[in-house]
Amino acid sequence: MTGTTHEGSAARLPFSFSHTALIVDDMEAAAKRFAEVFGVSFTAPMTSVFPYVRGAAGVTQDTVRTCVSLTQEPYFVLVEAQDREEGVHARSQVGSLAYWGWWEEDTDARLRHLRAEGVGIAATYATGPGTPPSMIITEPDLCGTRLCYVGAELRNEWVGRVEREHGGGPLPASYYHVGMVVPDIDAAVERCAAVLQVPFTEAAWTESPYQEEGGVVHAPFRQRQAISRTREPYVELIEATGEGVFGPGRAGELLYYACWEPEMERRLTRLAEQGFTMDAVIRMDASSGPIAAITSRDATGISIELAHPGAKPVMEHWAGTGRLPQF
Repeated sequence: MTGTTHEGSAARLPFSFSHTALIVDDMEAAAKRFAEVFGVSFTAPMTSVFPYVRGAAGVTQDTVRTCVSLTQEPYFVLVEAQDREEGVHARSQVGSLAYWGWWEEDTDARLRHLRAEGVGIAATYATGPGTPPSMIITEPDLCGTRLCYVGAELRNEWVGRVEREHGGGPLPASYYHVGMVVPDIDAAVERCAAVLQVPFTEAAWTESPYQEEGGVVHAPFRQRQAISRTREPYVELIEATGEGVFGPGRAGELLYYACWEPEMERRLTRLAEQGFTMDAVIRMDASSGPIAAITSRDATGISIELAHPGAKPVMEHWAGTGRLPQF
């Protein structure tokens, strides 16, 4: 998943996020849906008991049931909704991308950094009052999203489970970036870089030659974007534009999983059979085949951006140099 950039190996770039978590009311049904749509399998459900959870309700004990995709990072993580109306894993969160996760070796230092940056903490999960957090989940920040930092013990549990249950051989790829619509991209770049402690590219104008959104055609569709200067998966920031999929009403959430797709027509036909409609389809012109597409969000919370892998060198150059190549 690392690839190369025009400046050398992408292995020189910092690591990015490790997973995204989706709250589901029926874990087995959701895992089946993901398997059908993405062609991936999941671990057997894992139950993690946290004896010391500090959150809005004070100190409590919590049990979190999850399963993890048998893929390369970033993982798809499904989290079973808890029988309550409030909180990170509550029923009210079903069908939403609840948070995106990062591995963290020093959770105490991370907690201090987040607080210093003014990020609210929804809950810390630990084994006792004097132990470092096993997991930190923030309040919504970064234009509306939550962050989840996972300590070494829980990380090793997940990674080991994936390796054992996959049964050897190369793990399949998952997705290569997540997209967020933001009101002000310059402010978002500054905020994300400070909180996440990863660099971002300069914001650049991009152009989709022929973009269809429902019955509306934009020829071209222009918008400002920036991505994290990391290895895949990238964090993509998109300045709110228009009234459709990238409009201001879509800000404050993780918009989609973005996947490389070499056989676009075949995949779009399959997605239609699976009940998806398209929020946007991008072509070079009115008569050419699609080079990218964004699906509607289904009941489980899945929305996908598909992009032809011919764009991969452009993304790698942009991440590696900080500048979008001009053609």
